[in-house]
Amino acid sequence: MAVARAQGQGGITAIHIWLIVFVALWLTSTVLLVILYLDQEKLAKDDTAIKDEIAKVIGSADKQLPEWTSARPGSGSTMVALIEAQRADTAELASGARDNRIAALRESFDAATSAMQADRFIQQSGTPLVTTSYADALDDVYRRFRAASEALEQAEQGSKDMAAETERLRGMQAGQKDEYAAQAEALRAEVEKLRGEYEASQQEHEDKVASFEKQIEDIQQNCTDDIQAQRTLTAEVRDEYDDLYARFEQLKAKLGQSQVSPIRLATARIGDGEIVTAKPGDKVVYINLGKRDHLTLGLEFAVYDALAGIPEDGRAKARIEVVSIADQSAECRIIEKMTNDLVMAGDIIANPIYDRTRTLKFFVMGEFDMNGDGKDDSDGPERIETIIEKWGGEIEQRLTARVDFVVLGGPPPTPKRSLEYDESDDRQYLAQKQIHDRYEQLKANVRSLAVPVLTQSVFMNFLGQTGTQLSEVADMAATP
Repeated sequence: MAVARAQGQGGITAIHIWLIVFVALWLTSTVLLVILYLDQEKLAKDDTAIKDEIAKVIGSADKQLPEWTSARPGSGSTMVALIEAQRADTAELASGARDNRIAALRESFDAATSAMQADRFIQQSGTPLVTTSYADALDDVYRRFRAASEALEQAEQGSKDMAAETERLRGMQAGQKDEYAAQAEALRAEVEKLRGEYEASQQEHEDKVASFEKQIEDIQQNCTDDIQAQRTLTAEVRDEYDDLYARFEQLKAKLGQSQVSPIRLATARIGDGEIVTAKPGDKVVYINLGKRDHLTLGLEFAVYDALAGIPEDGRAKARIEVVSIADQSAECRIIEKMTNDLVMAGDIIANPIYDRTRTLKFFVMGEFDMNGDGKDDSDGPERIETIIEKWGGEIEQRLTARVDFVVLGGPPPTPKRSLEYDESDDRQYLAQKQIHDRYEQLKANVRSLAVPVLTQSVFMNFLGQTGTQLSEVADMAATP
């Protein structure tokens, strides 16, 4: 029989044992928890590193790829191997070579599409080839091929239809040929008959037409000659009227400047200015013309007595030359005295070529003896024109009422006929006669237009060149 332990007796009881076991278990679990916690932190870091490495290859959204589910660790079917296999399959499908890379595939694709784009059929179509991908390019090429094939089939069918139609028409033509030949022969005979009748009628008609045309041509020629003659006469009358009217206007303007008297060469005998200062024995004088009057250095004036005026022959008592020009006056030097009279203040100065208000117009005609040897010089008119242009005048090539002065030379040589030829065959005589007749006609026109005439001697006198050969005058005028 068991004996109950007395309370308060010492020793290890079951409670002590369970407490010891509980403490041991608690310590063991605590140590294990510490160890597990430390291992979990290392595992978390390793897991994060592994995830980062995997993220470099494939993202979480890409895990639906078929290759991802086929990848098996340790079996050789890695993700990289599977992707490389897919790339090789794609390269083989695109170019036939499994080892081709993207750059090589792109280069091959660009070369192929560039060649196709350069093809003349592609360019003629007006539609560029689709080159976004191999599939699109292949589809575009197929559609073009299909369209070309259909067009070719239609063309071949059309050719067959045309050949059949040709054969049918050829058969019909063979049946109609004989009938057409007979009809053509009958028509040919009829045409020959009608042609003969037509040619006979045509010849008769042409003869009548030719006769009528000849009559009409004669009438038209007569009318044309009459019209041309009337036009020529009308033009001559109009030119003459214009010249006379222009001359009338000029003379009317001159009437406002001075009184016109019946004195010969009245317009040429109007002074251009006067001497305002002159000392006896001094070579320098001053005139009342200046820059405002369009003077030029070297211009010469003939000097005339204030009381006697300018004589009809133009002979002056002295000749002066402009050497210095002011606004309202000019300094001149006496270069020649033709008389013993003194040059005095108030004397008249004149130059038929000079005009303070406008440019005078001259017409030169005839023959001139430039050097006084009694023979006409070939360049006489040109030398006179040089003098006029040098001293401010203007040369007119045609005699009109606008001309202010005519410088008249002697007549050309009288034409002489040769006894060896008829008058109509003597060319030299006819040429000389034409020149002589023109000179006489111009003289008549000068009289009808009432243009003042300066002969060679009077022209020289009005220039203050009395007794001076005209060739020397031209040389002096030409000297700058």
